[in-house]
Amino acid sequence: MGLSWSGVRKILEQDFLCPALQGRVQYFCTHYHSAPDQYGRVCLRVDGKEYAKGNPYSYYVNSYHIMERQLKTEQSIPCREWADGRFLYEEENAAAEQVVRQTAIWDGNFDICDFTQALEIYRNAPIGESLASPEPLVRMLAILDRRVGRRTLEKQKDRLAEQPPWLQFFYRLRLEAEGMDCQQDNPPTSSQDSGK
Repeated sequence: MGLSWSGVRKILEQDFLCPALQGRVQYFCTHYHSAPDQYGRVCLRVDGKEYAKGNPYSYYVNSYHIMERQLKTEQSIPCREWADGRFLYEEENAAAEQVVRQTAIWDGNFDICDFTQALEIYRNAPIGESLASPEPLVRMLAILDRRVGRRTLEKQKDRLAEQPPWLQFFYRLRLEAEGMDCQQDNPPTSSQDSGK
């Protein structure tokens, strides 16, 4: 990123965040220096409550490692092996891991690396591309952006039901902050907590 977290946070909360949400939305990130690879956690706080929480252990706590192992078994993907200066079966393993990663993010479980990758995409892409990104974390950052005007927000209302349940919270947050009705003709049937 090239900036300290405090610098990134200032950009997100003061430069990019829509005025209607300034003071209500805070970005939080920390690294645990005694943890392996100094892993940490990240979250967005809205009115002091944590939403979109990411940490490296959710992958194991929520059994995505078991899902990954089952997927690789079903697809008969061999374990990676080091040979001739490279890993064999790298592409097959990486493809299965990406499927599980996407499932975890859809469920609202991600780690700090997923967030920082999404942040880089968001910071380096036009806002329209970020709103249409296949990555839910990029769309989360974009929907809160000051460059998204009322006409674009009206169009995003039609995409509300397509979003993961946790991301629908942020779409509604922005629409309501702008005084816009966010009711849908066909609301999502998921009973999952939007603050996951």
